[in-house]
Amino acid sequence: MSGRQAVELTLPIQAEFLPVATACVEQTAQAYGMGRVETMHLMLAVEEVLSFLAARLSGGYHLLKLHCRNGRYYMEVVCRFPSNVLPVGAFNITSTVSADDEQSLAEMGLLLAARTADHLAVSAKNDDMEIRFVKNRQYPALPTIPASVAMQGSLRIAEPAPELIKQFAARVAGKYERQAPAYFQSPGKVADMVASGDYGVSLVTDGKNNIMAGIFWRNGKQMAEAAGPYVFCAEADAAVQAVEGCLQKLARTSVLCLVVQQPTPDMPAGYFEPLAQDGSVLYRQLAEDNGILVYAHPIFADYLTDGYRNLFLPRDIRQVENQGEKQSLHSAFAVRMDRPAGRVVMESIWAGEDALAVVGQHIQALRQEGFREIYFHLDTGVPEQALLSPALSVNGFKPAWIVPWGGEGDILVLAHREEESC
Repeated sequence: MSGRQAVELTLPIQAEFLPVATACVEQTAQAYGMGRVETMHLMLAVEEVLSFLAARLSGGYHLLKLHCRNGRYYMEVVCRFPSNVLPVGAFNITSTVSADDEQSLAEMGLLLAARTADHLAVSAKNDDMEIRFVKNRQYPALPTIPASVAMQGSLRIAEPAPELIKQFAARVAGKYERQAPAYFQSPGKVADMVASGDYGVSLVTDGKNNIMAGIFWRNGKQMAEAAGPYVFCAEADAAVQAVEGCLQKLARTSVLCLVVQQPTPDMPAGYFEPLAQDGSVLYRQLAEDNGILVYAHPIFADYLTDGYRNLFLPRDIRQVENQGEKQSLHSAFAVRMDRPAGRVVMESIWAGEDALAVVGQHIQALRQEGFREIYFHLDTGVPEQALLSPALSVNGFKPAWIVPWGGEGDILVLAHREEESC
């Protein structure tokens, strides 16, 4: 099955067409092989968006464009519609519903829709607004497999056949447990991630096709992000072969750089340079970087200037700040949690005037849930995100490192440690 199948439907924004929209999502999800629970969550999301829009856009004739895409290991549903009427603040994890607040009751459905999605994004262009819901497929539980086996024969780079990928994932989960990304707990999912083209893998086997080492990465437009390397034998050359196999594959793509987040102790020396001072983020330039335009608020402009100089990256920094222009009233932020590590990453969904308060509410809520490290990923390729800088700085976020090409532009990673207060 192709990993890029898509279904599109255009329908009036009217309550009478709710069954049409939900039936489209349901039938498409079934064709894509999604489970019943995931399908119901996506149907709920579309139903709530269309219901809310139908109530708000009662005058005139408006259209909703529905786009359902098969990502192989996930399904994406995009709702595109005219007018910025969606209350983006309802998508925050700090949003609550009060029986005494009619507005919050009206937005309750949107809040539920946001909570059922595995990933949510909101964007606007000209007079159109777009909301994306992503739901991951559910996969069987991890099979039992030894974390390592005795090496038989010499090491070699192996073609990533599905069975080898699943063996690799199971060994990673068995040996590295919670130190490795959660998707390794589902070997079938990892195989589908590679088959989709979104991810790549370099595998090292012995003469009996036992996995001895490997490294896994996500393919971006200009940047690849890797996890590993993971090693299951005492042979020192295993990690080297895995990393070199990864670099050889990426050399045949348009990717400019490779970033490794939380590298394992098995990472061989001499291949990367640190982005974070503690070595928790590594970087390697793969091809010539001809530079891009990035946006920065004066608060963080000096840090970016020094950082780009140290990384030898050509960047045209354009400073932006609010000069009295009207902004959206409300802000919304996405949150990615790693509970075992006590780590969380915040990202901007929508920038608005209430950012100072909303960021503070997120920090308080996340601290109460026990997160020790809170990071914010600020995309320097999006000028609206630069306007969030004062709110982030006042709330205690400080520049930590730069991830080249991590988003529309580079990602400025801001850190808020437990001892800091907002």
